[in-house]
Amino acid sequence: YFQTLVGSGMRVCTCNLQKQAGLASQLIDTYDPDIMLCQEINLSSEGDTFDGPRSADNTSGLGYGTAIHSSTSPLIDVKLINSPCAEFGGVIRKKTTVATAQGVQFVSFHGYNGQPFKNVAKLVAHVDAVLSIMTPGPAVFAGDFNTWSEEHLNAVRVSLNDAGFDLAFSWPYPGRDFPLDHAFLRMIHLKDSSYFACASDHQGAILEIETI
Repeated sequence: YFQTLVGSGMRVCTCNLQKQAGLASQLIDTYDPDIMLCQEINLSSEGDTFDGPRSADNTSGLGYGTAIHSSTSPLIDVKLINSPCAEFGGVIRKKTTVATAQGVQFVSFHGYNGQPFKNVAKLVAHVDAVLSIMTPGPAVFAGDFNTWSEEHLNAVRVSLNDAGFDLAFSWPYPGRDFPLDHAFLRMIHLKDSSYFACASDHQGAILEIETI
């Protein structure tokens, strides 16, 4: 089923939007992705773009969080999960949206941050919590991982590698030597990848994918 649908390829766009008003809709118009993975979306500013069965979101009462939008097919098997570890202050928990489209499971991930201590184990716990609700098969696990160091990324890679994912693409965060944003793929071939600047402090990425 998914080989028939995805064999010709899909374009995935992912970006931490920094709560910039209307930015998700703007990126969808600009890059025309089949799937848009949003972190730190400002949902209330996006009009009706994220209404209906082709979208899913895990957002706060203010409309901030993660979201997934499909340009054509409805999203199915939607799962929403928050980090098991609260951020400093004990209130905010980073939010993750998981959904399936065209036979591929997509994860829009905004990882545990942990400022000012940046605890590696708590980031891994967040990744593991998301992996625990996923189903087998082709998957894209992408977004802002808040990997503040090589130690963070190596620890995350262990969990994701154990679940069958490979790190396919990392893209730079302006002014930092080490990237925060990554895309991990399982049973998916990355045909092409690029990144772009936008109104957010993060750069976004375009992934051209097909199933293996």
